[in-house]
This record gives sequence, C-alpha cells and structure tokens, in this order.
Amino acid sequence: CKTDTEKFKSVAESFKPTPPGSPFFLSGQESMLEALALRLETSDLFEGALVTVEDRGVVISFKDSVLFTAGSAELTEQARGVLRIFTRFLFGLPNDLLIEGHTDNSPINTPQFQSNWDLSSARSSSVARFLESEGVEGARMRVIGLAQYHPQFRNDTELKRALNRRIDVVLKPQ
Repeated sequence: CKTDTEKFKSVAESFKPTPPGSPFFLSGQESMLEALALRLETSDLFEGALVTVEDRGVVISFKDSVLFTAGSAELTEQARGVLRIFTRFLFGLPNDLLIEGHTDNSPINTPQFQSNWDLSSARSSSVARFLESEGVEGARMRVIGLAQYHPQFRNDTELKRALNRRIDVVLKPQ
C-alpha cells in the first residue's frame, strides 16, 4: 500500500543518520530498516508475525500462540527457533528495542499469574532474556507489560481476543 510505504520511509528517515559508507543507510539504496522490514514480511519464518511501521518505530508483532502455550510465559521450542532467527535481523541495527507484552481481557488468576499485568510482563521478560542469551545487548531493551489495555481489536470474539494476545518488538528510531 502506498500509504504504508510512505509512512515507513518517514519513520526510516527519522532514524539517526550514520556516516557515509555506513551499512545502515546507503546512498541511492534502500536503508537497512527498509530491507529488514521487507525481509521480515517475506520470510516464511515469520508466518506468526506482522511487520508494521508506526510513529514509534518498526513494530514486529508475534502472535502469542507462536511463542507460548495458553497461560504460560515459558517460550516454546518453536518460539526459540523463531526468535533465534529474529536476532540475526537485529545484529545489524543499533536501535533500542521495546518488548511489549499484551493480553486479551479474559481474567487470569493462577498461582503463577494473579493478573494480566503479571502474565504480559512475564512474557515480555521471557522474550528479552532469550534475545539477550542470543547476543542482543540487554542495555538496548526495555520490557513492558501492557496487560489488556492496548488491544488492536475489540475483545468481542475469540478471533479478536487471539489477535490481541501478542508480543510487540518495537525498533525505536534513534
């Protein structure tokens, strides 16, 4: 979509410029961020992810079902494989990352998670710990648990609730 392309270029341009010859922005060629978004969007490894560009940066949204089993913050083996490959995309970028955990509005009250705050925070923390174990510098990351308070859709059907349960990794402009 032309609007999405224009929005992406606007956000990409807001990322900190780098010296000539830098691998991040090459004269007359697409930026590394543009290449990253395109590679992520077309990668079979990211079937459970959606790449969007927002004012706050490039957002990679992972469905919770790709990363976790229901009511758990422990990464599945599939999640470890997807995130391991995702870290390769991050190594070439100096940008800070926000790792945001989102839930639907269904109440949770287990011995481990007394609320959606607890679950969303634990899930985003699990992703950050894994990325750090794979070599992503911990100082680049911020972990945020947003519970059910920032849904993408109304929580009025099971499909929409499932779409609201996600981890967003935001590549921040510098």
